[in-house]
Amino acid sequence: MSEDPSAALASEYSDKADAYQQHWSPVIGPMAMPLLDRLPLATAHRIVDVGAGTGAHLEPLAARARSARIFGVDRAIGMLRLAQQRTTHRLAAMDAQSLAIQSGTIDVATLVFMLFHVPDPRAALRDVRRILRASGVIGIVTWARDQGVPGLEIWREELNALRAAPDPRDPIVMQQQRMDTPDKLSALLRETGFTLTQIWTQQFEYRWTIDAAVNAQLGCGMTARRIGSLSTRDAATCEARVRERLAKLGPDALIHRPDILFATASPAT
Repeated sequence: MSEDPSAALASEYSDKADAYQQHWSPVIGPMAMPLLDRLPLATAHRIVDVGAGTGAHLEPLAARARSARIFGVDRAIGMLRLAQQRTTHRLAAMDAQSLAIQSGTIDVATLVFMLFHVPDPRAALRDVRRILRASGVIGIVTWARDQGVPGLEIWREELNALRAAPDPRDPIVMQQQRMDTPDKLSALLRETGFTLTQIWTQQFEYRWTIDAAVNAQLGCGMTARRIGSLSTRDAATCEARVRERLAKLGPDALIHRPDILFATASPAT
């Protein structure tokens, strides 16, 4: 029997937790901050960060919700181990599609850059609705228009040229296109028993260097999943070719300008 795609993804993130925290979390972490300012955190008593990863948002939540008990849950044990080093808030390993949390007990639930990783996003949203109080709020951050880290297409071309194995990650845990517009995300929320409160997009800018972009890909990006199928020599050739091509693009080509999609909603009555 093939491995559960969600379990495989959790294992991948556990294995690459250090690289994720070093290379990727500092990039996307600040992009989620506008959500926190739109949530009723000051009056919340219980907050859960679903898909908390290495815990980047637990302390920012706590700073805005001084009276709340805050929980972080994630299926990747390796990510939670790193989160444990940076926070005193309670952490637990859970599947977002079946949360081990009592019904009707949570005031705010945040899902930051994680809903597209769930094989069944509707199941996750329904379970979040179950754990929320009637007056509770869900906050979601996901990708809208995004071309990925600068150089991503160059990596694909060079990996393909050297006949690297295809990306082994199951597409069912990469469903960004299922929720990358306000209409799509609004529909998902309505279908799972929520009433939309706010939905908006915001563009961000991140200036990569060649070293940072390469290290992110080799540490925890698509490249990390494919380049291991190459010999040491071919892997080094691939990296050298990518660096050479990136150097010819000029600094403006290393600017990443993704559009991020935000939404808040409450259980429909």
